[in-house]
Amino acid sequence: MIRRPAMAGALVLALAAMHGSAARAQWMYPGGYGNWGWGGWGAGTAQGDIARGLGAYAAGAGYYNQQTAVANSINTDTVMRWNQYVYESQKEANRIHHLRLAQDRQQTNRAADQIRDRLRNNPEPRDIYRGDAMNVALDEINDPRVYSKALEGGKVKVGAQTIRNIPFQYASAAITVSIHQLTQNPPATLLTPEFEAERTAFRALRQEVRSQIEQDKSPDPETIRQLQDLVNKTEAKVDRILPANSRQRTETDKYLKALHGLIAMLQTPAIDVLVSGVQNRPEATLADLLGFMNAFNLRFGVASTPQQRMAYDALYPQLVTLRNQIAPALASASSPAPTGTEARDFFQGMTYQDLQKKAPPPPAPAPRP
Repeated sequence: MIRRPAMAGALVLALAAMHGSAARAQWMYPGGYGNWGWGGWGAGTAQGDIARGLGAYAAGAGYYNQQTAVANSINTDTVMRWNQYVYESQKEANRIHHLRLAQDRQQTNRAADQIRDRLRNNPEPRDIYRGDAMNVALDEINDPRVYSKALEGGKVKVGAQTIRNIPFQYASAAITVSIHQLTQNPPATLLTPEFEAERTAFRALRQEVRSQIEQDKSPDPETIRQLQDLVNKTEAKVDRILPANSRQRTETDKYLKALHGLIAMLQTPAIDVLVSGVQNRPEATLADLLGFMNAFNLRFGVASTPQQRMAYDALYPQLVTLRNQIAPALASASSPAPTGTEARDFFQGMTYQDLQKKAPPPPAPAPRP
């Protein structure tokens, strides 16, 4: 299970669409996002319009107000493509995980697709308690093609106590896959001899993080720190070498900002801080839970206590029911073609100064009852 170190910043950056037809194409921070954790992320948002993982990004990269470039530059189409991009990265991370499960069960001669079929259609109790069957259902519900429809159907009450007992896990594997894909195609400027040392260092660190994910481990904080330091140094070097507003500079900046943003999302939020305040939401629904998990890029971890297993016993049937409700819509929906520029487009409105900001430390989470 992913470790849960305390983070310096956990202020919510889950973006929600502005209300009103004239403003639907522009994104902003909803009012009241000065709170922390569960108490701040959900009020006033348009469900289904949350940019996936942006709460996690805020925890890793600082916080911003309504005038920040993030709020001013991300339009609805960009967010839709970003959500699809992260979703596809999660699918690749799932494939890697299921291959590992298949290798761990070589004596059964089951391939990864057979593992997934069992997790979806005939899970064993340990599949549910390990979180694997929970996440297979979650992934279908989270498909951007039907996610809004799923939230409309997720009105069943889950309750604060069940949510408090969920062993959330940060979905770092999807972000790692995204970083790996992004770095396969750097801009031409970074392929020149001037940046050979940076390329070599990036390759080594990228492979190190990738190897950790392939072993079902969380990214090592020291490796993430080295990646962050390296991208900071590369940004400074680009700023010195390339003329402002040139085509080479623009393309290089977009690439480095995307890389910087994704690396920031690898800095695991303090789960207890994020969940703090849920006790004030006794009527929380399944839709509320799903919106929270998407905002912070969370998945279901291993249920290792009786209370956690009871939470999964209650929640798994609700996930399956919702998954089955949206199955016809999912079967008839077509996936948008990826462009390969989703991460670049998403972070391009930020400055290097924005990316390097840090939020003040959050208040200590209230002790669990």
